[in-house]
Amino acid sequence: MSLYLINQIGKLLNSSSDLMRSMNSVLVSLPDYLPVRNPVLLIRDQVINKFFIDLAPELTEEQKNRWNQKRQEVDEHKTTLTLAHQMVLYPGDKDVLELPQPDSLARMSLPKIMQPVIFKQTNLPLALLYTQVSEFERVGEVQRIFTFMADMLALSMAARGFPVSEITESQAPELEVPHILENIVGESEALQQMAEVVKKVASSKATVLIQGESGTGKELIAKAIHNHSLHRKAPFVGVNCAALSEHLLESELFGHEKGAFTGATVARKGRFELADGGTLFLDEIGDTSLGFQTKILRVLQEGSFERLGGNETLHVDVRILAATNVDLELAIERGSFREDLFYRLNVIRLFVPPLRERREDIPHLVRHFLNYFNSQENKNIRIRDEDLAYLAKLDWPGNVRELENTVHSGFLMEREGWFHLDRGGRRSLPLRPRPAPVAPQPPAWVGPEADNTRAEVMQEEVSAIEEALLLAKGIQIKAAEDLGISLRQLRYRIQKYGIKVRKIRG
Repeated sequence: MSLYLINQIGKLLNSSSDLMRSMNSVLVSLPDYLPVRNPVLLIRDQVINKFFIDLAPELTEEQKNRWNQKRQEVDEHKTTLTLAHQMVLYPGDKDVLELPQPDSLARMSLPKIMQPVIFKQTNLPLALLYTQVSEFERVGEVQRIFTFMADMLALSMAARGFPVSEITESQAPELEVPHILENIVGESEALQQMAEVVKKVASSKATVLIQGESGTGKELIAKAIHNHSLHRKAPFVGVNCAALSEHLLESELFGHEKGAFTGATVARKGRFELADGGTLFLDEIGDTSLGFQTKILRVLQEGSFERLGGNETLHVDVRILAATNVDLELAIERGSFREDLFYRLNVIRLFVPPLRERREDIPHLVRHFLNYFNSQENKNIRIRDEDLAYLAKLDWPGNVRELENTVHSGFLMEREGWFHLDRGGRRSLPLRPRPAPVAPQPPAWVGPEADNTRAEVMQEEVSAIEEALLLAKGIQIKAAEDLGISLRQLRYRIQKYGIKVRKIRG
């Protein structure tokens, strides 16, 4: 069936008829051969650098026009950069396009495939192929067909005179950037220590708990662990636990049988099944409910579960990597996180250092993001040393994610080929250099070593709080701000450690 479909696609795209008419015929016929719905072709306007829906057999003209008009009003640059590579989006994953869909799909949570159409590897996408897949177990098959379609369409577009701009090394020379792990930029001591832990634990199948502030790149660390493991060729499946309601999260992880709930028109596998033999990454595990935590605990203990609405017990062999920016030990004391689940997850614990604790990596990250934007936009925007020094002084509470957005802004605001950010006026940076938070961050460590140093860390924390209160003259809200924590967190620790607080007049 797949070979016949590939043959038919090749014939249509190589015919002498109008290319868009041939491509529309391909999209119309796809559901007859593959478990797909709502196939769409988007074309990139190379003048204003935005995607527009061109072909969509299952959408109305009103839906297409409404979406196209909406995209005129938003910055599409980030979307173009994001879609430089094929993506499979599962329910709960961030969808940068948010394409319309037929009413019949409105209540269905289906994976989506976004396939860029690129003439040569160094070019921006000429177009984008999109579809929703109705059978989870056939996502891989649909991916392969869409890769072939994209290659054939790119060749046909180029052959028929569609404008293609190529990037040459002279146009966008890359700045040298050190990579301590695949896709992880930097060379600071803190990052080197973390990389050593990643390499040490990768070969094990033990559960890893990755902790760190928002935007530090916890998912990249999880992928690095998987890519250095013995099962690197097996699936790596991730889910953002905070992005879904408890019911949807259960369905996503455990799957469901047909008729299990309203809208469950077909049986589908959950992410535990999809990750069988490989790695399942549970992001933001600290934001889940106690009831859901109980169900996760059972899978970790027994390696078995049932789909929603099903009676058959399924067994999987999956390595669990979990991440959170929540203080789980504090959550346990508050009663919002199960202690037994914490110990199941905390076989190996890895802390990702915030950006303010590895400032020497900031210039490397800035160059890395500039390389990326330059390569995608066919530009050669450079940055001055004084701008690098300025960025390195900032605290970056949003960490690497915030830095990337700021570099993107300076890239777009360039002046005469130079990175530019106004430091004053309405377009000034929302950040200002300020002292780093006093509250200490624990170093990266593995397993039982955490217990040996916990008392020392607690004593350091008490000392930091007492010093902050003294400097703030007993004003707790000011002390909390100096420590870089919330007032509620400070008050909890004051009560926990029995710290005496008195206001100092004058």
